[in-house]
Amino acid sequence: MLNGRMPHLKVVLMSATVKAEDFANYFGQVNGQTALKPVKIPGRMFPVEDFYFEDACEWVGFCPADKGAGKGKGKKGREGRDEGSVEDKVEAVYQAILKVDIPQVRPSNVRCSDYSDKALRACALWRECEVYVDLVEDLVHYFHKTEPKGDGAILIFLPGWGDITKTYIRLYQSGENYKLITLHSLMTPEQQHEAFERPPKGTRKVVLSTNIAEASVTIDDVVYVIDTGVRKERSYDAGTGISSLDAKMVTKANAIQRRGRAGRCQEGLVVHLFPSFKFKDFEQFPIPQMLSSSMEEVVLQSKVIHGGSNSEISSMLTNSMAAPQPKAVDAAVKLLKDMSCLTRSGDLTVLGRAVAAIPVQPNVAKFLLIAAAFRCIKPAACVAAFLSIKSPFQQSVSEQDKNKVTGKDYFNKGFASDHLTMIQAYVEWRREALRGRGDDFCDEQGLSPETLDMAFMMVQQFVSFMVDAGYDGSDVTGEGDLGEVDPVRKASDTDALLKAAMVAGFQPNICVLYRGQRSPYWYLDSNEEVSPFRGSANADYQMSGQDGEEWMVFSDSMKMGRFNSIMDSSLVFSPFVLLFANAVMIDEKKGEIRFDKWYAYIQAGPWIKELLFLRSKVMPQFKEAIESRDLSSFPMELVQRMTDFLKQRPIRLDKIEAANRSIDEEVTGAARKHLSTFEWPEDLGEDEEEEDEQ
Repeated sequence: MLNGRMPHLKVVLMSATVKAEDFANYFGQVNGQTALKPVKIPGRMFPVEDFYFEDACEWVGFCPADKGAGKGKGKKGREGRDEGSVEDKVEAVYQAILKVDIPQVRPSNVRCSDYSDKALRACALWRECEVYVDLVEDLVHYFHKTEPKGDGAILIFLPGWGDITKTYIRLYQSGENYKLITLHSLMTPEQQHEAFERPPKGTRKVVLSTNIAEASVTIDDVVYVIDTGVRKERSYDAGTGISSLDAKMVTKANAIQRRGRAGRCQEGLVVHLFPSFKFKDFEQFPIPQMLSSSMEEVVLQSKVIHGGSNSEISSMLTNSMAAPQPKAVDAAVKLLKDMSCLTRSGDLTVLGRAVAAIPVQPNVAKFLLIAAAFRCIKPAACVAAFLSIKSPFQQSVSEQDKNKVTGKDYFNKGFASDHLTMIQAYVEWRREALRGRGDDFCDEQGLSPETLDMAFMMVQQFVSFMVDAGYDGSDVTGEGDLGEVDPVRKASDTDALLKAAMVAGFQPNICVLYRGQRSPYWYLDSNEEVSPFRGSANADYQMSGQDGEEWMVFSDSMKMGRFNSIMDSSLVFSPFVLLFANAVMIDEKKGEIRFDKWYAYIQAGPWIKELLFLRSKVMPQFKEAIESRDLSSFPMELVQRMTDFLKQRPIRLDKIEAANRSIDEEVTGAARKHLSTFEWPEDLGEDEEEEDEQ
């Protein structure tokens, strides 16, 4: 498209494990050139000796438990032995090792003679995707005491926080002189910096890390690497629209990267905790991120930049190097329609263009715009900043100060909200920072000063953006800094308006709460049960209302193992959900209500007339504000009337349950006049005056 227009432009792609030929071929096809040739620069690594599961088991005498023993699952062979028994597999293991020459400078026939029957049996009992914490612990002690490569740090690759915690506790309780450090993407930069510091003399540094240590950080004193061979990979199911975090074996590229961590400053040693003969069956590379996440942001930006029909957008994306499946694009289009960023026919709406102008996830951008119209931009900008960066709360497995109330437990002031808990932490940090003790406060309360500093800059940017778009809330009319946020009081107008913006912005990410005997059950409109993740402020939430009165709005979800987990959630009540549902139909005579994919019985009352009035005004007025590029045009009297409605007692939704289809899809023809809904118009582009100015 830009062929010949930027002849001076050069693009350099660098990686230790990138499949360079694929990039060369792709750009050659796109540009019609064949002159692209990968340049391979030899590294300056020290030699790294590689070992495998069979070696580790031989060193420390480890053998996994036989989980199939005594269950009688095998068929009896001629000699009375189970076919496919461990004894049969031991011989197969021996033959498999003989055929593999992966380990450097150790021929297979030589090393095979070094393995005992116990080590070969261990390989026969090895299970894919299992993390052998006992073996990891034994290896750390083995390297610490024997020092086969001399002094140096030990780096352990583990798949997730749960395995890091288990291993940390085991090593901590061993009483050995270890300096234990954890590395994880959820940890703060300050905690990560500790991994680069040299330990005190006589102390062995042991770093327990996820794959963040493969490439994101380089610890120069690492000599020993223990690779459990298991990683967590995010995948996206376009059919359900749910991302999942699954345990998988490392790819060949992962294993090579992990081995390289051991040879930065001297000769090193790596032990991969999978049998050497399994390596050939591993995938070459991890799944590209474009195939492991939802596509709504990419599709929306494509609509703005490229235009065209959905089929043209799909064709463009599916011709990329890491082509997403068409159903992933279709799922993104559906979600953008549900968010009103696209029309029913798939055209870009006025709201869609406004959302695309803010460089964050579409649902977060929509939340910011609505919060600005509702005059609560500063607390909303604070929430958006943390959703765009990471949580400010430090994650630690240290047993020191375990009885001290810090983190979310300290800042959760009864809001039943992860989002408002983050705001509270930010507000109190800013107060202490202005007094000159921000870092001390962070140390005391388990907060990350670096994350909070980044959030402060983002809050300023978000608020400045909205002020330029006509925001006129009372929180920006004074002399204060745009990054300073007032605390949100429980049950205040700001509390109600902020949660209203969340419901309107994060739709359809809501779930209803049903009272359980011990704890409430959370259900989506698909009838799937979900639950808060373990670190949520709502992890132990107890209901105070009836079924259908209490809901949780959430900004993201993830399937972890068998469970669908909501990452950050906030408690809201039925008036919020009814006001911002995409479509509502009420039959007062039958005492029934349908909203989106929900069905319930109701008691008639003046709330029905007020609900329908507000639904007829709020979104049309918001559309006018977006079209006029003047957020101050959203009427303040409507904001107050909406606030009064939201702060009433929860509306009873008796016997609430999910329907198979949305009421918006079911109702057609003349019956739609009884349907309360709002259709966003197609965006027709910039007006002539703006085009002339450009």
